Amino acid sequence: MKNLNNELEVKMITLKGRYFLSTLILFILWCSGGYQTIMAEATQIKEEKLYYALEINEVLCGYSEINTSPLVKAGKEMTLLEQKTFALLSALGSEFNTEIKLTYHIDPGTGKFTYHDSNITQGPAKLDSAIYIEGDTARFTTTMSDKETSVTLPPDVILENTLFFPHLKKDFVDGKLEKKSYDIYEVRENEVQKTTYTRVGTEELELAGKIYNAIVLDKLNHKTGLKLKWWLDIDNGYLLKAAYANRISYRSDASVVKKIKIANLDENISTKANVSIADFQGISYMKVKATIEPTGLWVTPESLNVPGQRFTGTVKDNLIEGVFEIEHKRYDGSEAPAFPPDFSKDESLKKYLEAEEMVESSDSVLIPKAQEITEGSKDSWEATRRLSKWVAENISYTIPGGSTARKTYDIKAGECGAHSLLLAAFCRAVGIPARVVWGCMYAPNFGGCFGQHAWNEIYMGKAGWIPVDATAAETDYVDSGHIRIGAFESLTTALNAKEMEVLDYRVGSMKVGKVEESLSEKYKAYVGNYTDTANNNVLKVFVQDGNLTVDIPGKIVLALNDPDEAGLWYSKITNQLYFIFNKNDAGEVAEMELHQIIPLPKKSGPEKVDESVPAEFRPYPGKYFLAALQAEFTVQYKDGSLAVDDPLAKQTIKLQLPDEKGRWVDEFNKNAIFFDLDDEGNVKSMNIDSVSRFRR
Repeated sequence: MKNLNNELEVKMITLKGRYFLSTLILFILWCSGGYQTIMAEATQIKEEKLYYALEINEVLCGYSEINTSPLVKAGKEMTLLEQKTFALLSALGSEFNTEIKLTYHIDPGTGKFTYHDSNITQGPAKLDSAIYIEGDTARFTTTMSDKETSVTLPPDVILENTLFFPHLKKDFVDGKLEKKSYDIYEVRENEVQKTTYTRVGTEELELAGKIYNAIVLDKLNHKTGLKLKWWLDIDNGYLLKAAYANRISYRSDASVVKKIKIANLDENISTKANVSIADFQGISYMKVKATIEPTGLWVTPESLNVPGQRFTGTVKDNLIEGVFEIEHKRYDGSEAPAFPPDFSKDESLKKYLEAEEMVESSDSVLIPKAQEITEGSKDSWEATRRLSKWVAENISYTIPGGSTARKTYDIKAGECGAHSLLLAAFCRAVGIPARVVWGCMYAPNFGGCFGQHAWNEIYMGKAGWIPVDATAAETDYVDSGHIRIGAFESLTTALNAKEMEVLDYRVGSMKVGKVEESLSEKYKAYVGNYTDTANNNVLKVFVQDGNLTVDIPGKIVLALNDPDEAGLWYSKITNQLYFIFNKNDAGEVAEMELHQIIPLPKKSGPEKVDESVPAEFRPYPGKYFLAALQAEFTVQYKDGSLAVDDPLAKQTIKLQLPDEKGRWVDEFNKNAIFFDLDDEGNVKSMNIDSVSRFRR
């Protein structure tokens, strides 16, 4: 707690879900393979160990180790391929490791795998899956679902592994083809998808001290728009190098393991804009010139024109170039469906009412919780607003997130994808059609940017699909800084924005860049520069678009609500961030306090009640989890009060007895703690009020 101010940053509201990041890495290293007959080199595979390096934004941040060896399965000789991938990553102030383990059992006679499993771990999120090939059927199981699914495979299907692809050697090296399309069974999507390979040329590569002759191919997936460039060894069809956007993987040696560093993904999930808008939630109109090359679904100009959004421009092989005009009108609940609704006769809504892998709307915990939140709602719109408000207020923002609706509910934390999955599950659990959509939204971080983002659309009968954004605390609307690419369909989802230029915008009804003279006078006493003397950080306070605004350099520009009765100026983004302006004896503003409320959900209490602890202290001891930093704090009773074992400061910090407001100030008189209780008096979370002070 003593060092918590230095550890935490204001997080951007943007899309960077566990499943999005892990698949970005996975698809760099994921190489199609298998065919009807494998080449002689593959049939004679012996024990071998190969290494690949992973670079993101020109930073060597990870590696893969691939082992191949003979395997006997049910009396049949097979090839065993095992791959371990490790990467060091950070995004928006959070650091997290990614580990991927893959296994293949490959039939050397056909080149097709008969078994495959994958284990992905990123922070608190874990994803396991397994595939069994039986004849023309693929059986798929995953930890995200308790149901096994089956896919019928066409006779010429490609069954991938991550090392060699003899079909490409056969067709492009031996057959000298320029272009060919294949039906590939995408193991993470559990779906056969059409992919086209195009010859680029040949190239000599020097990798890990060896010279290779490579054929270079472009790969385009016609379902997801995913584009990769591969370099394959002409001699045997082995992978030498793969590139996707600003990420590359290439053949290396064992020394790569000790060379990796943390790669920052901020520029991968956000794109700098040309304007700074603090009150982004008030954006009522925006016109944006954009160049975007998304993956995750196949985009057309028609699919980009939806209620509240107009696109003019071109889309070629998923490259979007044009102008978006966004003007979302707020829905007032008119003619909302009754609650609970009955959409059982509408087949077009069936998929948005059913449970799916990451939206566990049939879960035995989520259903009663959704029913509890919505009990007594007068119609489906009131029920939706209640559910959205609950998600906004009870799920903190952190990267990486919970990966599914249920896991997000359990850890009470996640990024925008996690928030959206949970809200979709809640709505479906009470019979309201809901879906997750994605694209980007304007955010006031880094001087203004567009961040990859996900939100929800809820079906309201005659009114159609209504967008809401619980992550951004826009619980019954979305601001017009949201650009919609489409509904979430694939784990390969990524925005890949190249350029974003704001041509015009409005905040409420106010013209761009204009500030009414009366507003300037209203906030005049607070405007100026405020300095943190300890770290020499300077925060600028000014008026923008009718709001008192604080610029935290290099991080975010915050629009503030007017002060409440207690004199607290809450940020419009979240009620977990507020400012206090203190005056000197002359009545002039001399100091500004920045308060960040950091919620830590209670994971568990003591294994047994300690009878020596006074009754008034017994509700509080236990373990509390700070998801943003993957840190577990322990509260204990000590020397007549509470104490906190802080893993960041690596010390135990004593708390003073609570004041009349129930706040426990630490022994350094710097930060304070307060606890949230449920209706039965049980502690739900510990909240740290982290304070930074700035002199004017």
